Amino acid sequence: MAYHFDGDFKLKKVEVGTMGNNCYVLIDPDNQEALVIDAAWEPDRIIDEVKGLKVQRILTTHGHNDHHDALDPVRQQLGVPGGIGTGDANLLKTPPDFTVEDGETFRFGKYEVRAIHTPGHTPGSTCFLIGNHLFTGDTLFPGGPGNTRKDPTRFAEIIQSIRSRLFTLPEDTVVYPGHGADTTIGTEKPHLQEWIDRGW
Repeated sequence: MAYHFDGDFKLKKVEVGTMGNNCYVLIDPDNQEALVIDAAWEPDRIIDEVKGLKVQRILTTHGHNDHHDALDPVRQQLGVPGGIGTGDANLLKTPPDFTVEDGETFRFGKYEVRAIHTPGHTPGSTCFLIGNHLFTGDTLFPGGPGNTRKDPTRFAEIIQSIRSRLFTLPEDTVVYPGHGADTTIGTEKPHLQEWIDRGW
């Protein structure tokens, strides 16, 4: 599936694997430079999706295996660096080429994405923002936060990340999660207290 934004970057959303993982490809249509977010599964398919593009790097939202199983073969075949939030670097199969810090930016063509550290699902969970497009990994889904395994400390942490780092964004910000359908900040924001009350 591909989304096109008039006069803006091009976004490909590719569902891979058996767990409904989303791999995203962000493209500057003027020079074909691109970023990949979450090389999750099916490396051959991801490589096919970026054929003809100048991939600059691969960004990983967090360290759970279903979001980076294809990272090593994809980065090796494309010859591009792959990175992840500092707190999750030890969760990759092999060391990352770089680590991602809060507020860091990554360019493709004339565009750039900004990293937003959102711990809770994992210590190094990171969302990526470009304009009013937010890639949330497993931090935020339609209907609530990602799984924190009934750990009250982690749950409090992910709620704080969502409240202070994501729900401060404009309500028309489109949320692209690591699995499943898109949503918006405005759709999810009114339900924060419900999530807190249910405890997951």
